[in-house]
Amino acid sequence: MARNKFSTNFLFNVFGSIFPIIVSLGTVPFYLHLIGTDRYGIVAISWILLGYLGFLDFGLSRASANALAQLGQATSRQRSPVLMTAFYSNLGLGALGGLILYPIGDMVLLHFVRIPPDLMAETRHAYPWMAVMLPLGMINGVATGAMESRERFLLSNMLNSSTTMAGQIIPLICIHIWGPQLTVVLPSIVLSRLGMIMLSYCVVMALEWPIRPLDFDVTWLKRLLGYGSWVSISSLINPLLDTSNQLIIGATLGVTSVGQYTVPMNLAMRSQVVATALARTLFPRLSRAERGEAVDLTRRATSSLTYGFGLICAPGIVFSGAFLHMWVGGNFADVSRPVAEILMFGAWTNGIAFLPYGLLQGQGRPHITAKVSMVEILPFFCVLWLFIKWWGLPGAAAAWTLRVTINLIALYLLSDCLSRQTWRLVPGMMIMTGALIVSLLVPMTLLVSAGAAAVVGLAMAFAAYRLDPGLHDMVHRLVPRAGGKPRVTITG
Repeated sequence: MARNKFSTNFLFNVFGSIFPIIVSLGTVPFYLHLIGTDRYGIVAISWILLGYLGFLDFGLSRASANALAQLGQATSRQRSPVLMTAFYSNLGLGALGGLILYPIGDMVLLHFVRIPPDLMAETRHAYPWMAVMLPLGMINGVATGAMESRERFLLSNMLNSSTTMAGQIIPLICIHIWGPQLTVVLPSIVLSRLGMIMLSYCVVMALEWPIRPLDFDVTWLKRLLGYGSWVSISSLINPLLDTSNQLIIGATLGVTSVGQYTVPMNLAMRSQVVATALARTLFPRLSRAERGEAVDLTRRATSSLTYGFGLICAPGIVFSGAFLHMWVGGNFADVSRPVAEILMFGAWTNGIAFLPYGLLQGQGRPHITAKVSMVEILPFFCVLWLFIKWWGLPGAAAAWTLRVTINLIALYLLSDCLSRQTWRLVPGMMIMTGALIVSLLVPMTLLVSAGAAAVVGLAMAFAAYRLDPGLHDMVHRLVPRAGGKPRVTITG
């Protein structure tokens, strides 16, 4: 029953991650058509600023999810102080962040970004609404953490997906009714998100009832900040390490190269849906489990993710060049092909690293993940600059892939996940490495690349079946044996 529940939660998280991506991608053409490229660019920059200031919650959303997961069997009276302390703290920090965001955004949008003169007044009047978005996003993180701490992933994903859908579709309706001004777009985004967050808290109150609104606890605040401050360091550094490539590429190779790098980078990041979903599903259990049990669970999940995610990334490496030619075509695809191939390998190692990362944070050791990130900063920027100078865009992709691969090894060792069974991962690593070498060195037509992708996919599937017990058992549960009778497992 526990295994079935875990598998179900994992699927909820996979589809819950895919759906917002589909909705976001599907609405982009409508926004571009209705409000134009300039207005959409202003909205996009505002979202980027919000993302960078998200660290202002000092990791309290993650800290509260960890604390509530540890209190999974506790009474509502014991859980209420954690929930309300996290809520009020994030609300206060979000309001502070909004006050900080307002002058920073005003400076960036109105002084550094080239906004057409006819949109300047419109932007100035609409921008305060975006500052309101920050506290809403931060308190929503507490509600999501509360639901996921009880492993109510269906509810969490339904509400988050509905929030995304409302935030994308309701503004389009408002634009159709009142016009394409930013003073219509941004308020409609804020108000639609506010409505969905209020619904999320109604659900949380029903799950956690009775909640005492005045249950703010200074002791819990200190504990949450002690944990969350380390999480916030990782939350600040990791996006910087992931996005600094584009800034340095723009400074050294020009803005055209930024686009040729960003497209395959976005594809690689989107491929990590499975890894992200598995890490989210595991986190509450890793927070509750004893250390030995948590390490064992992470080891087994790492084996399954190595091969399961490899089934996506190995064919993706080989076929990425052909896909880019079909999608964007021309010289753009020729330049981006090796970048995509290298980044897909990095996406694989980076996705696997989510598991030891979650283990360390779930077991109350977020200082380790933060210190690893801090140690990586200077070496990564030096290597990135040198690799770009030597090899251009493929060098930038290689620098990022090298960093996330070393990061995986470091987190794996520091989380004590190394064991005698680690050898089972070696064939998967060899298949991934072989796919990368072949794709970089052998020119392939569309037909040849499709055939090669099928071959490496089958090789990864065979290795998974033979070497990963979890995937092997899953195949036997899903596919009846030749005699038509399912295998019966006796436990005692």
